[in-house]
Amino acid sequence: MKKEIVTGAEVEDQRNLLVDPKARKIRRHKTEGLAALILLLSLGTLNSSGDFLGPEHSSVLKYIEVYSSFLMLLIYIVPFVFFMNWLCKKYSISGLELMLAAFCGAFIPSPFAGALNDGFTHHMSHLLGHYYSDSWMGSLEVGIVEELLKLGTAALILYVLGRKSLKIYLSIGMCVGMGFQIEEDISYITESGFKHVNESFPTAINRIQGSIGSHWTYTAVAAAGLYLMVTARGNKKRRNKGLGLILLAIADHFLYDTPIGDINLFSALLTVAILLPLVLIFKSPEMSSEDRDFVNVG
Repeated sequence: MKKEIVTGAEVEDQRNLLVDPKARKIRRHKTEGLAALILLLSLGTLNSSGDFLGPEHSSVLKYIEVYSSFLMLLIYIVPFVFFMNWLCKKYSISGLELMLAAFCGAFIPSPFAGALNDGFTHHMSHLLGHYYSDSWMGSLEVGIVEELLKLGTAALILYVLGRKSLKIYLSIGMCVGMGFQIEEDISYITESGFKHVNESFPTAINRIQGSIGSHWTYTAVAAAGLYLMVTARGNKKRRNKGLGLILLAIADHFLYDTPIGDINLFSALLTVAILLPLVLIFKSPEMSSEDRDFVNVG
């Protein structure tokens, strides 16, 4: 009796027949998400170069002066890296995934936020004239746009990676926010350093002072809120709690950018208001749980 020979292609076809159509659909959506992530990252890196460059014909000494002040940001970057390293060991989180999140946070939301913020200011000042207040209306727009862009970036990364646990949502959110924070601080230092004499170091110090309750905390809290919403399973209280955390991040950011955010006491209260929920989230029993399924749709 002649032995039947089965080729590798036939085996692969049989495997494909056994694959769940739903799994194929999810795999296709993740591939599309990965393509979108790469596209946004490519566009972001191309549009972010201006944040690192001074005016034409700037001297080498000026570049050295401005760029050397970037090193001061290590005052908050190094402790954050140690903290994330501890977090990775405690909860068995991939460090490479967090590095990806920080890189995407630096180059995806930043350029788009800058373009939207500038466009909003231009159109609203033209429309409202002297009635337009950048200190209040502009701050509200910045808080909404930047927080939603950072949260959207974190959500896209989480979707592509297929992660569904609170610890991953929180960690990815923190790293996306920190990446955004570093890029924003560099752009502020570059802009002030090249425009004004001896302003790069004072600007760096000012940015460091506000780093405790800044973008890394906003995005972490918002990401935790997103986790509560997508895992609500019809639980209205849980969903509303998640929405409340997202709105808290937006509101805290908005108020910090307004004139009252310049008052030291009020600034400290805003820092407490965003850090306290983050601490409580870390104490949640769900931080130790593994990935959980999202709400089934359809």
